[in-house]
Amino acid sequence: MALPRVDVFHNGAVRLGSNTVCDGYAEGFDYRVQTHIHDDHMGDFNKSKGMQDIFMSQETKALLISELNADIEYRDNVISLNWNTVKDLEDGTKLTFVRSGHMLGSAQVVVEHSDGFRCGYSGDFAWPISEVIQVDELVVDSTYGNPASVRKYTQGEAESRLLEIVSQRLRQGSVHIHAHRGTIERVLHVLSTNVGVPILASKRLIGEISVYQANGFAAGSIIRIDSEEGRSCSSALGSQSYIRLYAKGDGFKNELIEGTSISCSAFMTKPDNPVIEYSERAYGVALTNHADFQGTIEYIRATGAKEVVTDNTRSHGVDLAVAINSRLSGVNAQPSSNLAAFSAG
Repeated sequence: MALPRVDVFHNGAVRLGSNTVCDGYAEGFDYRVQTHIHDDHMGDFNKSKGMQDIFMSQETKALLISELNADIEYRDNVISLNWNTVKDLEDGTKLTFVRSGHMLGSAQVVVEHSDGFRCGYSGDFAWPISEVIQVDELVVDSTYGNPASVRKYTQGEAESRLLEIVSQRLRQGSVHIHAHRGTIERVLHVLSTNVGVPILASKRLIGEISVYQANGFAAGSIIRIDSEEGRSCSSALGSQSYIRLYAKGDGFKNELIEGTSISCSAFMTKPDNPVIEYSERAYGVALTNHADFQGTIEYIRATGAKEVVTDNTRSHGVDLAVAINSRLSGVNAQPSSNLAAFSAG
């Protein structure tokens, strides 16, 4: 059975033509594109290292080197590309990355075939963004594919609420903030020049933040939690309030002996309010770099795609396909087939 030219396999690997997949492994495909480093897009990465050429942005490669501390820096088959630069691949296709605004290094992807057909993948993307890929056929992220998923607040307002909560709770003691990669750096950017207390983090997280700083990210000084100064700040005998940042691998505590915990999610929780107050000592704040439903529709329109496949492996692919067909004239949308990722055939 011939496979569709553009699709998403059951394991989340996005098919762009007969030889390239994004954010997952599929047997028989020579090339993998890594759009960014969030865990739900890193499936079977180690298997791909042994079987495929892997393309990513320079920033994504730097983050992976910082996190994995392994052989990525020295592998000939892990290849970083410059933004908006066409890479000619050996199979005759051309590969281009455009920034997606989701996190450092995150990319929109275009694969151009020898017959001029251009297919693309949005990756996870923010909206608005400065540049949008131009393609004939598009695979689009469906995180907020439900028409009810429309934010009624700006991300600037969400950041202001976070700063307000942190400032208030620091008067009562320490503040412990947990977020995923990309979001935690955004938290740091919001807080570092606006609070007059030490900010503590693990050695691992400080290494990740240094990659952001090397790419123009502004942040104040951060103290290692296991340093003498860090132990002094976080000691039960310490008299000064502080902020502790936690991200992947940092073991965010389920119960805090003192202080306030804040979970900063990359996903929208409520459409009309970025903050959830669980108690006076526990909060959730939505700092999302995902386009909402309206932004997703606007993005699809901007790509010029006439054929759209909605990613139905992670989120609301069916809802989004129905919405596209009813809202965008001349565009045909269908949810991904979620076939098994076997041979390219």
